[in-house]
Amino acid sequence: MKGFARLWLASSALALMAPYAAMADEVVPADEIVVTAQKRAQPLQDVPLSISALTAEQIEKRGFDGFTDYARSVPGLSFVDRGSGRNKITLRGVSTGVDQNHQSPVGIYIDETPVSFPNNEPDLRLYDIERIEVLRGPQGTLYGAGSMGGTIRMITAKPKLDRIEASVSGSLSTTRHGDESVALNGMINVPLATDKVAMRTVFYYRNEGGFVDNTQLGKSNVNDAETWGARVSLKMAPSETFDATASILLQRSDYGGTQEIDPTLPELTQRRAVAERRSDDLTVYSLVLHNDFGWADLVSTTSYLDRKINDNRDVTAFLGVPVPVWLNNVVPDRNFVQEIRLASPGGGTVEWIAGLYYSRRKNSLYQLAWHGGLFGIPTTTPLLDSDINNVTKQYAAFGELSVNVTEALKITGGLRAFKVKERFSKVSDGIIAGGFSSDSGGSSESKINPKINISYKATPDILVYAQAAQGFRVGGPNTTIPPLGGVSAPATFDSDSLWNYEVGVKSDFLGGKATFNAALFYIDWTDIQVTVTRPDGFSYVTNGDKAKSKGAEAELTLRPVAGLELGATLAYTDAYLAADSAGGAGLKGDRIPAVPKWSYDIFGRYSFPLSDALSGYMQANVQHVGGSYNGFPSDVPAPDLQHSYELANAKIGVETGDLDISLFVNNLFDKRAELFVDTTLGDQRINVNRPRTFGISASKRF
Repeated sequence: MKGFARLWLASSALALMAPYAAMADEVVPADEIVVTAQKRAQPLQDVPLSISALTAEQIEKRGFDGFTDYARSVPGLSFVDRGSGRNKITLRGVSTGVDQNHQSPVGIYIDETPVSFPNNEPDLRLYDIERIEVLRGPQGTLYGAGSMGGTIRMITAKPKLDRIEASVSGSLSTTRHGDESVALNGMINVPLATDKVAMRTVFYYRNEGGFVDNTQLGKSNVNDAETWGARVSLKMAPSETFDATASILLQRSDYGGTQEIDPTLPELTQRRAVAERRSDDLTVYSLVLHNDFGWADLVSTTSYLDRKINDNRDVTAFLGVPVPVWLNNVVPDRNFVQEIRLASPGGGTVEWIAGLYYSRRKNSLYQLAWHGGLFGIPTTTPLLDSDINNVTKQYAAFGELSVNVTEALKITGGLRAFKVKERFSKVSDGIIAGGFSSDSGGSSESKINPKINISYKATPDILVYAQAAQGFRVGGPNTTIPPLGGVSAPATFDSDSLWNYEVGVKSDFLGGKATFNAALFYIDWTDIQVTVTRPDGFSYVTNGDKAKSKGAEAELTLRPVAGLELGATLAYTDAYLAADSAGGAGLKGDRIPAVPKWSYDIFGRYSFPLSDALSGYMQANVQHVGGSYNGFPSDVPAPDLQHSYELANAKIGVETGDLDISLFVNNLFDKRAELFVDTTLGDQRINVNRPRTFGISASKRF
């Protein structure tokens, strides 16, 4: 009944927006958004896929600064928020648990570079971003095994060869029960040789005030965060047909603690024996070469990612000992990627794309368990000393062929054939590891991912499509340390795969004043990889039987009169196990963890003239996220339910030329959302959102 009420509420909101369209006296065409989701530039409404795209203008208008800002506005996208840089992302319910220790089912890309991680997706700041593309459903043909549930692409703004331009922006805010926050951004684009060479440089800085107090250490607002980043791009175009773009992106974040609270303590407080500090360093190098042969475009992308996370986690409560015990985790990750592809021009009777892909990724986990003096062991001797290394190589060939049977009917088929090789080694010692042990091994697997898509342009403004596509995720070794007793981890786990079937519609109507896109999907998932937590607190991966996910996604945008924009997104996802899983990780009918059934976002903005040179605007949005479990409902002990929540934000401002000044309030009603409930460490830790935050922001373009 609650689900029906929420659907009625969201549908009523959409319906209430529609009558405004009749008030329009003139046609206000929708802005055309161009995306590159299919590796070639295409208008968003002409791409027969379920895609959400946020342009630079939309990102700026709504004040999106990081992943959690825009994620709730994208239908079908859900996430476990453990704080910046510690998110786990899910699309269409393709999730296999919260503490996921294997390949992410969602591919995350910065331009052409894959940057997805199992539990710690990087939270890049969104300054000078050209657009964000969210592709729902498996993208195995063009994006590989890491995109079983979908793909998120962050496209950065590129150097412009013909002009000097610059921009600056900043904000100052204060959080109820917390400290002040400041954000600064800057960009400059300079042609070094007109129409031949240009450089674009971006810098940003964030100092986010904390709002959670640690009663045990007597420290206030411990979850503060400081982030700085820079991006430098150099583009060279020595001829009309060839260009090259080299770039480097740097981001460093330091966190004083977590945003976890203890519900048994006073509001917004936690109890930690040690400071849970964390640092996150990310560097991405890339080189993109492009040549237009006329009959085809050749693109070569070379990239290298280097990321290192260093954090402390207090595990004193889990061990139940009288002195502090904490884990220090150092997680370096390096990934080299090379892709070469050739694509025909769009618009012909036959369109095609073909490419080769190679990657080599080395990720490690160095884990030490320190203590304040336990069992007579010197404090300089760790209780656990573990060194785990994993190297993964992928080789792939991929291609898609599209035939425009008529001007309206288009059929596309795609294949990706790939091979994955993995090698691991692990060494562990200490009382928690049961003494010294070592192990090594590897695995290898090959697979072909197919796809078929049929689209039909029913009218110039209505596109309907149907698609069947396979998604695939590699298996691999379990690298957990030997158990102290009880459950042992299997040496390896197998790959899992799914078939996604969907139908969708994309439409512009009311003379270009409205856009409505929607899709229905059904996912059949086999050999599902699930995470099992052992009695000693460490986890491993095993294969279950099968799961299903079905649902719907819809997006509506209305521009009924000049200055007024209304929008809404709605998603329903029913993801559940279709059979009992191995290892006690869920029973038939259990909901998939971390997947809310319902979510929606309702947004409105009205701009109005104040004088010949000055205009004002006001905007607001409300976001709803349904409840979800942090484990399978049949687990013992029973999992916790993250309750549903609604958040509201508002903003008013003035614009004159290229200057924008605004006042904003986030979390208008000061709600405490349960973003994630964690009981794996012997106590209850609830990740909560930032309380009500007031601020002022300003931006200027030159």
